[in-house]
Amino acid sequence: MERELQKLNWINVKKLVPKEIDTIVIPIGTIEAHGSACLGTDNYIPEVIAQGIAESINALIAPTVNYGITRSLLRYNGSLTISPETFGLYVRDILDSLVDTGFKNIIVMNGHGGNNTVLKDEAVRFHQERRANIAVIHWWQLCDEMTREFFGHPGGHAGTDETAMVQAIDPNLADKELFDKDLAYYFRPGADIYPVPGSILLYEEGQGYPNFNLEQAAQYKEKVIEVVGEFAQMVLDRWRKFGL
Repeated sequence: MERELQKLNWINVKKLVPKEIDTIVIPIGTIEAHGSACLGTDNYIPEVIAQGIAESINALIAPTVNYGITRSLLRYNGSLTISPETFGLYVRDILDSLVDTGFKNIIVMNGHGGNNTVLKDEAVRFHQERRANIAVIHWWQLCDEMTREFFGHPGGHAGTDETAMVQAIDPNLADKELFDKDLAYYFRPGADIYPVPGSILLYEEGQGYPNFNLEQAAQYKEKVIEVVGEFAQMVLDRWRKFGL
């Protein structure tokens, strides 16, 4: 069946929600420089994860929130941002509308670290005020252990993991010819720098560079979908078991 909310007719939604489907996944990202990968990396990845898990967890997929909170990479060409206040209010209005439509369980699939704090704060307020179930998943953090096992090292912003994901979606979304090791900056505590001196951010020195291996990228994408899907299903099962 069709899983994208915006492709459905309102009459069909009325029949489906919440009687047959009570869960919706909403991808959220931003437009931001990502080394030699595309500006929309943080949007495309949560979208493809949502598409990958929707059937197995019996959920619909809300349209993506494509604009988020971009800070240290804002000066890089094409990067865009929304103020935290505007972003929080906008996301909260969407969450309220989804509950009003009849969804009981909302899974926010976040693709961008700059959104983390505001999404967490809004999720807490939303849960307290609307008594609805919400899970905010930061996919790269949830998959960190798997990523380390899969590649033999951690990922990074525009690093091995993110570049692999967008290449698996469309090889044209990452350009190996544009890659330069000087694009990478080893991000460490002790310095706040704006703009950050590199659009690939490594979190362990010398580890996490993109490798542009298309076969491995496809395998990694499926593994991410598996890990996130199993986690989301566990959360939904627990909510239902405890009558939440």
